[in-house]
Amino acid sequence: MKVDFLEEALELANDVDFGLSASIFTTNIGSMLSFINDMDAEMIRINAESAGVELQAPFGGMKQSSSHSREQGRAAIEFFTSLKTVFIKS
Repeated sequence: MKVDFLEEALELANDVDFGLSASIFTTNIGSMLSFINDMDAEMIRINAESAGVELQAPFGGMKQSSSHSREQGRAAIEFFTSLKTVFIKS
């Protein structure tokens, strides 16, 4: 969608039930930072399409597009791994 103002973009984009990924195309650094801070999506891309991601990047979504866990990257290792401390005295 093309909009005239950042506030309109944020209002439209945040008024959905899902929050997997979002992107914005702009050359304005202030708009970029506001979009990053105010967008309700797990993955934010600036001047790039919202699909596709680096394999090491945590990925999981917000709102109804999320299991509230992160797949891929260190976040996935931490989510799917349980630490156990064992002491054995012989």
